[in-house]
Amino acid sequence: MAVARASLGGILGCVVLSLALGSSNVDFGAPPGSFYPRFNPFFFLCTHHAEMEGAGVAEGGGEVLLTLQITGNPSSYTPGQEYQVTISTSVPFDGLLLTGLYTSTPVQSAPIPAPAAFGFGVIPDRQFAGTQFVCSVVASHVSHQPSTSFSFVWIAPPPGTGCVNFLATATHRGQIIFKDALAQQLCEQGAPTETPLKPNLVELHAKHAVLRDDFDSNIPEELDSNIWSECSNCEVGEQCGVLLHGRAVTFCEHFGERELTTVPLNTSTALVLQFALGSGSCRFSYSDPSITVSYSLSGNANTSDDWITLEKIRAPTNSSTVVHLVPLPHSSRGEAVRLRWSQETPHGPEGYESCWGLDNVLLVNSAHRVPLIEDNLDPLDTSNWLFFPGATIKHACQSEGNALYFHGGEGVGRSFASTRDIDLHREEGRSYWEEDFETPPLNWDIEGAMYGTKCGEIESGAALVFEKEGRRRVCTPYLDTTSYGNLRFHFTMGGGDCDPGESHENDVVLFGRSEGRRERVVLDTLPYSSYRSPSVVSVALPSELQTPVTQFCLEQRSHGGANRHVWAVDFMQLLPVLPGTHTHVAQFSINLGCGSYQPANSVSLEFSTNLGRSWSLLHTECLPELCAGPHLPHSTIYSSDNYSGWTRISIPLPNAALTETTQFRWKQTGTGTGTGNMWAIDNVYIGPACLRFCSGRGHCSRTGCKCDPGFSGPACELASQTFPAFLAEGFSSPRLSSYHSFSSLRGAEVSFGCGVLASGKALVFNRDGRRHLVTAPLDSSQARY
Repeated sequence: MAVARASLGGILGCVVLSLALGSSNVDFGAPPGSFYPRFNPFFFLCTHHAEMEGAGVAEGGGEVLLTLQITGNPSSYTPGQEYQVTISTSVPFDGLLLTGLYTSTPVQSAPIPAPAAFGFGVIPDRQFAGTQFVCSVVASHVSHQPSTSFSFVWIAPPPGTGCVNFLATATHRGQIIFKDALAQQLCEQGAPTETPLKPNLVELHAKHAVLRDDFDSNIPEELDSNIWSECSNCEVGEQCGVLLHGRAVTFCEHFGERELTTVPLNTSTALVLQFALGSGSCRFSYSDPSITVSYSLSGNANTSDDWITLEKIRAPTNSSTVVHLVPLPHSSRGEAVRLRWSQETPHGPEGYESCWGLDNVLLVNSAHRVPLIEDNLDPLDTSNWLFFPGATIKHACQSEGNALYFHGGEGVGRSFASTRDIDLHREEGRSYWEEDFETPPLNWDIEGAMYGTKCGEIESGAALVFEKEGRRRVCTPYLDTTSYGNLRFHFTMGGGDCDPGESHENDVVLFGRSEGRRERVVLDTLPYSSYRSPSVVSVALPSELQTPVTQFCLEQRSHGGANRHVWAVDFMQLLPVLPGTHTHVAQFSINLGCGSYQPANSVSLEFSTNLGRSWSLLHTECLPELCAGPHLPHSTIYSSDNYSGWTRISIPLPNAALTETTQFRWKQTGTGTGTGNMWAIDNVYIGPACLRFCSGRGHCSRTGCKCDPGFSGPACELASQTFPAFLAEGFSSPRLSSYHSFSSLRGAEVSFGCGVLASGKALVFNRDGRRHLVTAPLDSSQARY
C-alpha cells in the first residue's frame, strides 16, 4: 500500500487535485452509455481540519448545490461490491476529485450551526481535531468540456473498513468551486459500529398504550398471540402493498367470515381506538358490505354474547388509506373487553368483491399524560411516540448519536413521526376577549338554545345548551381578530342528562367568516361521538380570519327534534398567537437530504389537540404587508433548500397548542416523498421552556439547559471563546462564501441590481425561494447600534 501524508484541510484539496487532474492534458469526454470508469481505492494517511474552502459560488454569485446519488439508494455498503455513483452540481465543472475519509464509526456532528449557504455539509472540527485517518481517492475526472455531472463505478473497500465519508472538490477554469465538501456518508453492512434499529412497537397494557401493533414488530406473516385471539380468513403481510408502512392484516378471501378479535383488554382508562384501513393496491368495491367495529364485555371468547357496535365503516371504494378514530363510550370501558373488526356476509353468490387491510392499531391509555417529552434517541424511548412508519434508529447523516432516520425508498408509504399526548395546559394570566354565558351575551346571534346545566357543568356555572326545535346555531358578534391566533371553548354533546348524538348527521360545524366575504372558512367539524365528556376545543386561526371584522359560528347539521341530540358550549375565548411569556418550547434537530440538495423534499411540524383527528401547522409565517395578522417570523415547514445539514430548531409553542391533550407530528410533504428523499430528526424536547431558550447555544432538558461545548451558564450565555465585537461589510466581492461574518446567506447576489445604495455594489435579494441573511456569532455586549 502506498502511503502519503496530506491534510484534507490544506494539502489534499490542492496538491492531490493537481496530481490527479493537473498532470493530464487528455480530454476523456463523456463515457459511452454502457461504460463507467472503475476506481479501486488508493489508501493514504490524512488529517482533517474541517475547513470549507473555495468560492462555493457560480459566476454571478449564485449558490452551488451538490448531490451524490448511489444507484439503489443503499443504506450501507457490502465490502468489495461495485456501486454506480453519480455526482451532480448546479454549476459546470471541468475537474472533480472525490475523496473517501474512513472512520470506524459514523461521523458525529458538532454543535448544530445555522444552515450553511451550501447544499452540503462540512465534517465538524470538534470530533477530529488532531486525529489521523485513512483516506482514499474514490474518483477523479478532468475534461476540456465542462459538465454538471459525472458517473463512475465505486468498488467498496474491504471488510472492517467502517464508514466512508465522501468529500468532493471541484474546479472550473482553474478556479476552485468548492473543496472537501461532505457529500454523503455510507457505512459497512453488518458492521458492529452501525446498528440501525427497528424498535418493537407492540404494546399491551403499558402506561402509554392499552394496545399498539404496527404488524411489523412481530414474526413475519403471524399475528402476536398476546394481543389477537382470533383472525378469520386474514393474512399478515403486504398482499395489498403498503397501507401506511410495511405489513398489514389483510382480508382477501371471497367467502367466509372476515373477523379480527383482540384478547380481553383493560379499557378502563382508554378513550379512543385508532387504526388505518384501506385497500392499498388490491381491488376495491362500491357494493361490498360495511365493516363493523364492535366490543364485547365478556372476556370469554367461547360465549355467544352479543357484540355492541362502536362504528360502521363503509368498505373502501378507492385505493386511499384512511386513519379512523373511534371514541369509546363509558359502557365499553372495563377490565375484560374484547374489540372486533368484522365484515357482514355479502348477499350475492360471488362473495366479496374487494380486499381491505388494517394497519397501525392503537388504543391510547389516557391515565398517564406527561408534561413534556425528551428523547435524544440513545436509546429510543418508545413511550414518547405513537408511530413513525418508515423510520429506523441509527447514526445517520452525521448525527450526534442515534437519529430517527427516514430513508425515502420505494414503497415506503407515508413518512411521519407522531408523539404521544402531552399535557401542556396552562392558565393564561391576562384576560383577553371571552364569554362565560352566565348571563345572556349582547349582540350574539343565538338560535335553538337555553341557559342552564342540563348537560352538566361544562366549564363552570351555566352553559349555552342547544335542545330546542328548529335551527340550532350560535354566532359571535363581529370582532377585531387581527391580534388573535387561537379560538377555544368548552364543548359537549350528550354529557350529563343530555341526549347524545347518533350519527354524523348530528355533528356540529365550527366556522368563521369575515365581513365582505360570502364564503365561510370551516375550522373544524365536531363529531357527535367524540365529546360525550366535556372537552376543550382549541383551533388556530388562519390568516384569512385575522381581520378587523370577523365572526365565529357553531351550527348543528341536523337533529331529531326537541331534547334530542343535545349539545352545549361554555367559556369561549380568543387568545393571541403566542402567550404573553413564552412558557413552552419545541426543540429538535432536523436534516433534510443528509448533506445533498433534494428539490421538493420538505417536512412540516404539525400539532393536534383532538387526539389526532385533525392537524394544523404549528406556526405559519406572517410577514409585514403579506399577512393581516401579527408579525411572526416562524414557519414550521422545513425544506431541503434551507435544512440540508443538521440544524437545531427552537420554536415557542402557540396558545392553540397549549392543551391537556396535544400531539405533535413531523410529516414529509410536497412532491419529494419518493426515492432518495431522506430526512431525520434528533434531540427532541417539547415542554416548559428553558431560560431564554438556552440562548441558542444548548439543548433544553427537564433539568435545564445542556450547553454546547464552549458555552456555560444557566442560559448558556457565557462563552469561553471570544467573538467579534463589531461587523462592517461593504459587499464588494461577488463570492458569497467569502463573507465570513455571516453564517447563512440565501437568495441574493452582489450586484448593482438596485443601483448604488451607499457606494459600489450591494447585496441584492432577487432570487427565487427564501431570502435571508444571518450573521455569525457576535459579542454585542458593548454594541450601541
